[in-house]
Amino acid sequence: MLTATALALAAAVLHASWNLVVKASGDRLVAMWAQGLFGAVVALPLLVVLGLPGRAAIPFLSVSVFIHLGYALVLAGAYDRADLSVVYPIARGAAPLLTAIGGVLFLSDALPAIGYAGVAIAVAGLLLIGRAAGRGIGWALATAAIITSYTLIDTAGVRAGGNPVSYVIVLLAVSGAMLTVPVVATRGWPGVATAVRAAPLRHLFAGVASLGAYALVLMAVRLAPVAYVATLRESSIVLGALGGWLLLREPLGRRRTAGALVAAAGIAVLILSGL
Repeated sequence: MLTATALALAAAVLHASWNLVVKASGDRLVAMWAQGLFGAVVALPLLVVLGLPGRAAIPFLSVSVFIHLGYALVLAGAYDRADLSVVYPIARGAAPLLTAIGGVLFLSDALPAIGYAGVAIAVAGLLLIGRAAGRGIGWALATAAIITSYTLIDTAGVRAGGNPVSYVIVLLAVSGAMLTVPVVATRGWPGVATAVRAAPLRHLFAGVASLGAYALVLMAVRLAPVAYVATLRESSIVLGALGGWLLLREPLGRRRTAGALVAAAGIAVLILSGL
């Protein structure tokens, strides 16, 4: 369980990092497209060493590609309508509760009672933030539902067979290629090219961070219950709230601060339940 804990916490740092890049971008939809596709293309040579995902994982991968496409569109819409310090904590924090329920129903995963208490405390912190959210909360909750869906499907996929890293590379490459269609249709090639040229290194960093974060998560869910890993990964909500405040000059306020601290306390309880 200690290895899974370390993997999930490292994923949290990478995840908060690439979300900051997307939120700070002038065009969030292009940023979502660029970071996914850039990261996958850079990592494609690894498939020569790792091989393709196992045959048993292909059905899960095929469904997940479409869910990730929806995730990119909805998350970009959420960031266009609300602050990072609102969208990120709600979207990433509501997902563990839904994932905990889905893990029991669909994957036969279970936590000790104190583990579920930790999940509940973390979600309570998110509700504090949500009360101050206003505009964009519906988009953030929709994002949480999508996150839950792909987390459960991809957990089943990597448990069925195949290397988690190769699974993520193929997933991001295919979903990124598919996202090209709505991006070009709404922005046009000149608009896409202009947005990418404005900050190519930032998109590349975000892509590598995104791929690395999810690969670490899928490694962790092979070692621990999905609810445990999903909730630990969302310790990134504290980093996201702080990043929005420090780097993007978004208002934090007492309620958002309190919500982030309560959520962090719930995550600490969850970690203790796994030790």
